[in-house]
Amino acid sequence: MLSMQTGVLASPMKTTLLLACLSAAASASMAATFHEVVGTHFKAWDTDHDTVLSIVEIEHAVASPANTGAAAAAIASLRRAVRTKSFKLPPLTLGAIRQLVPKPQGREDLPDLEEMFASALNSIDSSTSELLVPAKLGLDCLEQGKLGDCFCLAPLGAMLHRDPAEVVRMFGQGNDGFVSVTLGGGRVFRVPFPTDAERALMATSDGSGVWVNCYEKAVGQLKMDKDDPDHVTELNVVTRGGSAGTMLSILTGHEIVRASCLPFRNKKVPEAEKARLLDDLRRQMTATQAAGRLICGGTASGKTTAGRRPPGVRGPHAYAILNYDAPTDIVTLWDPHGDDFQPGPGPAGIQNGYPRTLGRVKVPLTELVQWFGGFSFETDQPLKAS
Repeated sequence: MLSMQTGVLASPMKTTLLLACLSAAASASMAATFHEVVGTHFKAWDTDHDTVLSIVEIEHAVASPANTGAAAAAIASLRRAVRTKSFKLPPLTLGAIRQLVPKPQGREDLPDLEEMFASALNSIDSSTSELLVPAKLGLDCLEQGKLGDCFCLAPLGAMLHRDPAEVVRMFGQGNDGFVSVTLGGGRVFRVPFPTDAERALMATSDGSGVWVNCYEKAVGQLKMDKDDPDHVTELNVVTRGGSAGTMLSILTGHEIVRASCLPFRNKKVPEAEKARLLDDLRRQMTATQAAGRLICGGTASGKTTAGRRPPGVRGPHAYAILNYDAPTDIVTLWDPHGDDFQPGPGPAGIQNGYPRTLGRVKVPLTELVQWFGGFSFETDQPLKAS
């Protein structure tokens, strides 16, 4: 390797030290930027002026278009920290926040705000401000963000896999900064254009636009109207999660039929009954797929009767069902995280896990029912008004 000053070969030890110094310098710079940004904006975020940032104040700051760039990245980082149950945070005064960056060594119960800040900045910088770029739209562009909203992304992924044009037709943009999102049955929601902080937290779409964030906000608005009127923002309520089956019916405007996998883990259910239920599932999957209708499902704990979750399986988590291949009895699932996983040594299966590429994973139906929670099948019946 060439030395930066002399052009001669540098020793591996010197190279390692140089990289460590550069990394430390970058970390110090990021920490300094975070402190500066929080110091500049803290009073504006602390709307009740009690010197402590509350969850409600943080949620409002995330939803505010006034926070852009680094300010948006900082408040998004604080939002992740307060919404992660494993972290034990002190009251978020300005001084307490400054004590958290850089992260104290050995404190796994505290967030790495520095890393969160860098990640949020990268998300903001790499995102587009366009609503939708149809040419870039496809299932592989979709990836769950920092929210627990797989329940609404799994049905969306199933629809995107079926026909991207359906998704394109859901969105419209006016000149007032609002986006119209049309869900099943023609129900229209008008949501504000996503803020920088929201984009740092919500799903990503690989340059195809902020359409998925508008969809997430529409789902949040729907849940606020129906179930959670006291929640302060769409982002706040959608984080609480929900039923992928219920969301499938809302997205498509059609009733669903559910099928539980619990009997397959019940030792009291006779094997003959399990075989009958498995055949029913095969028929339901085949018929729904042949009709061009959507299927989704999810795990509860993701664990088998023995109490073991297959490596790489998330639970509780929602999945889209992309395909059922009857000759091989194999189901293709899609994980909204859109990531990869490689099982350990040995054959793929419950013990070692299943290979996953861009969220797609193939599982034999006989094994899937041993750890899956259940399925929701779209029907041809219009959704009943509620």
